[in-house]
Amino acid sequence: MSPAKYQRMYEPCFYGWAEKSSFGDDRTQTEVWEINRPLNSKLHPTMKPVELCIKGITNSSIPGAIVFDGFLGSGSTLIACEQIGRKCYGVEIDPAYCDVIKDRWEKFTGKKAKRDI
Repeated sequence: MSPAKYQRMYEPCFYGWAEKSSFGDDRTQTEVWEINRPLNSKLHPTMKPVELCIKGITNSSIPGAIVFDGFLGSGSTLIACEQIGRKCYGVEIDPAYCDVIKDRWEKFTGKKAKRDI
């Protein structure tokens, strides 16, 4: 027997909803999605591919819906929402990653972020 531990090949995703919510499942979706991710990112240690966020958000919301990400990280959820017409509300505790999120959003949209308190 090897003392090495198995390497996890998945990351759980948590989904919440309110009454009368919509789920865009076309009945072909499975609970395992195989999407390539960067092996190494200089922006964030666990950066998620935007394609991954798009898949989950598209399945679980309608255009114009609000999507909340409690751990915005590198901003992949924000970029995905921009691409597919959802409103993203997110929080990130680390100021350095807030800068990463802002920079990625500005690069993607061509707009200048403004602080609104």
